[in-house]
Formats: sequence, structure tokens, C-alpha cells
Amino acid sequence: MTITCYINNTKQTADSNETILSVLNRIGISIPTLCNMKELSPTGACRLCVVENVETGELITSCSTPIKENMRIFTHSPEVINARKTIIELLLANHPENCLYCDKSGNCELHKLSEELNIREKVFYGDLISKKTDRSSPGIVRDMSKCILCGRCVRICDEILGISAIDLINRGKNTSIETVFQKGLFYSDCIHCGLCVTACPTGAIMAKSSINQLIEKLGNKKTTKSIMIPTTTIASLTINYNIRKFKDTRNMLVAALHSIGFNKVYPMALFNDFFISEATTIIQNRLKNTPQPLIITDCPATKQYIKIKEPELIDFLCKIPAPQQIGAKILSMQEPTDLLISVSPCIAHKYEAVQTQNTNKGVPEIDFVISSDELDKLIKTLGIRLPFSKKETPDKPANSNSSAGVFFETKHGITEGIIRELFYRYDLSGQLNRIIEIKPEKDFIEYKFKINKTYYSIACISGIENLIKHKKQILNEKYLFVEVRSCKYGCIDGCGQKLTDNEDIQKRVRKTICEYDDKTNINTSGKNPYIKGFYRNNKIKNIF
Repeated sequence: MTITCYINNTKQTADSNETILSVLNRIGISIPTLCNMKELSPTGACRLCVVENVETGELITSCSTPIKENMRIFTHSPEVINARKTIIELLLANHPENCLYCDKSGNCELHKLSEELNIREKVFYGDLISKKTDRSSPGIVRDMSKCILCGRCVRICDEILGISAIDLINRGKNTSIETVFQKGLFYSDCIHCGLCVTACPTGAIMAKSSINQLIEKLGNKKTTKSIMIPTTTIASLTINYNIRKFKDTRNMLVAALHSIGFNKVYPMALFNDFFISEATTIIQNRLKNTPQPLIITDCPATKQYIKIKEPELIDFLCKIPAPQQIGAKILSMQEPTDLLISVSPCIAHKYEAVQTQNTNKGVPEIDFVISSDELDKLIKTLGIRLPFSKKETPDKPANSNSSAGVFFETKHGITEGIIRELFYRYDLSGQLNRIIEIKPEKDFIEYKFKINKTYYSIACISGIENLIKHKKQILNEKYLFVEVRSCKYGCIDGCGQKLTDNEDIQKRVRKTICEYDDKTNINTSGKNPYIKGFYRNNKIKNIF
């Protein structure tokens, strides 16, 4: 039902189901928040979003208060501004003053709010919070001395994932956010998806950085150094630096990394092609009979989630290693390197790299896993700026890849690659449409296609929370396979990327990849000459 309200003495219309905050956001009025996130239910815990109810003179939380007929609101009256200012000043009273050294520097919501409210001096003084830093996770660091108890990390882990790896404990001034028995994140039910990292407004939960150690290793001229770069990292840098084409960014990045000491630079698309090729072979064997569901994913967070929350689905998981681990094995066979680095759009791959199955006598096959954001910081630290003046082609064998391998990391990308390869193997390529363009806004899609007069159905699930929602469907429907990814846009919005919550950026990244596909003749893994040669020489047994 449409109602009338008055905001800052201006008549507005609203839906009776809306909160005050949603109305204000819709009409372009900016209201500060700390505890509020669009994916989470409103709590009004931080009180920063207060507005003044003109009729009663009360300050009410706009995120949790429904709009009402003829309600009159002031959003920035002196009383409101003073209330918001006091809240931030109280948060700053016992907050560490080491902003210069904080990893969140330049991207801290608390700092931005202090600037917006014109806070220029410390008004309240309190004891600094002294908490032990949790470094147990391979990919996440928790420094609770910087925590402002907004609760976003707790709620996103509980409401979105249902994991509850962290929670609020104690009361009053002793309240803190901890893992079970306070043993550390690595020993909890954490799936290392990084949602808490993206949710945290301060530097309390951050991705663990390896840049300093890596720079030290790069200084050793006697060692050979190789690096694998995912396609979503390349596509994101294309958008972030306003470079016209995906291929240009890739070749600039190859030249830049060569110049700072890497002997070999390998785009991950080749190793994505191997994943697609192996998965397609498994799918081919299921065409005549699909006795049980098959869940295909390259996402470590999804695999860990199934292991912890849905153990009955473990047997349905496709056992193909993730592309970065495939790459490590292939490169060790081709040209062994002293130092192997893998870039990832998601910090979950830091966790995956240290798992027992990915180590050799306890030593990880990949020496360092760094995020896309860390790669950007690394090349800047070493004096490189994109666009780079030189372009070089990727090193062999990764100079050979298909555009399906580039699509792989996007939403529905695994499905895209498998169906392309199936159609190629059955000589049906002329009938193929891009799966990625079918309902890209949906988090669950079904797709039907025909091979040899028989129709097959597949499903794609984006966002781990949707796995539970569609679990019965997965078990009951006779899908040829089901693709599951933990992030809603695939690896494009992985927690190791910049601007992961910007949907416009995500769409532009996807468009960049589509444009590359339009201009590439090798559009499926089976057309990749290196893949053909590798299988012909029967080297595949040593990997899968």
C-alpha cells in the first residue's frame, strides 16, 4: 500500500512495507550506518542511522523502524548530528590510533564516518582494548583490539551461512567476538569464505597478507619464480584501470611481472581448461544413466561448507582438484620452479593450499597464495603502474587456452565450459548459446539441452545459502550435474577482489570477459592444442 510521508519538510510517497532507511536511500538521502547491511535483517544496534520524529521529538533508528502514514522526519537536524557524532566519538575513545599502519587504511568505514561528521579531536578517553590477535587461519587475521562490536561478521556468518563460526561472548564492557572455546578461527567451523572480511567496517578482520615475505623472496636472483594469475583478476584490473581489452591487460601484466623478477607468468585459463575437460569426461559417462546427483565446484569454501553443514552431500561432490592445484602439478612436471605463487580472487584458496592432499611430505605444492588485491599492491610497491608500457605473451604452456577457460571463474562459468565441450565432442557447436547470459541475475537457474535426441537438465546455484534452499531439489531431480559456487557472481565478487559489493563493477567485469569470448576462435577446452597434446601423451594419470 502506498502512503504519504514528509522528509525534511518535503512530501514523499513510500510503500507501507518499507523502513525509513530504505525510503531515504531510494530518494537519495545518505544516512550513516555501521551495523546495517542489505543482506542482513535490521537490528538498530549501532544507533548511527537515527532520525528525528518531528511529532514526538524522539530519535528513532531508521534501519529498523517502518515508515508510517503522515510521518514527519528530520534526517540531519542538530540533535541528530550531535547524536551521531557522540556515538563515533565514544567508539574512538578506546580504538587504536595506529591508522597509518592499519591494513584497512583508506578503506575504513569508521574513519570515513569521522571525516563526514567533522570529528577532528579526541573528546572521550578510555582504556585501549587489549586482545590477542588470531593468526591461526591461513587466510584471515582477527585483531579484536580494532573491533567496534557492530556484529556484522557474526550475523553474516549466522544469517547467511548458518555456520556461526564466531559469536558475541560476555556482557557489558567485557563483550567481545570470539570463536568456540576461543581456540582460533582455524579450529572452528569456519569455511574461510571471507564474508566476514568483506563485512567488517574496520581492520578487525582482514585477509592475511604475504606481500612482505614475497618481496623478500623476489629479491633472491638465484631462484626461479613462477606465478599463476586467474582470469577474474585480469578482468577486474581491466575495469579498475580503464584498459580497453582483457587481452591487453593480460599481456601488460605478463610484461610487468617479468620486469619485477618472475621468470614465468601463467594465466590460470589453461588449468581451468583441464578442469573442464576432466569434468566433461565424467559427465559423458553419466549421459546414459544419472543414478545420483553430481555436484561440481572448484570453490574450497563450498567444499568445506558441505563437509561441515551438509555431510550427506559429500559423496556427490566431483573429486577433481581446483585449477590452482592442477596448475601446480602440471608445472612441476613441465618445468619445476623454486618458488610458485598463485593469485586468487578469494582467500579460501589460501586455506586450500595447505590442506594435506595439496602438500608433498608436509610442504605445500604452492609456496604463496595471494589475493587479487595483494597482487595489485605488490606491483605498486615494486614501482609498476597499469596500464604498463610493454606487452608480452604468457609463458608456455599457458599461452594456449580457450575462452571457456576464461569464462570458468564467472557466474555459471563451469557449466558454460562443460556444455561447450560436450557440444564440441558431439559436433553440435552450432546449437550453442552462452549460458552466462541466461538469467544472470538469478541465484538458481535450470537449463535444458539436447544431445542425440535426449534432453538433459542441469542446475546452477550461486551463493552458499541457496544450497540449503534447493537441497531437496538437488537430491530429487535428475540433473546431469549441479554447479555450486559460494559467491553470487562467481569468483568476480570473491573476497580477495576490490569493490566486491559493487554490482556495476561486477557486470562490467563480466562484459569484458564476454567481449574476449566474442573475438576468440578457441572457445572450448577441446580446441586447446596443449590440452590435446597432454592427453595424447597420456600424462594425465599423474594429476587426476
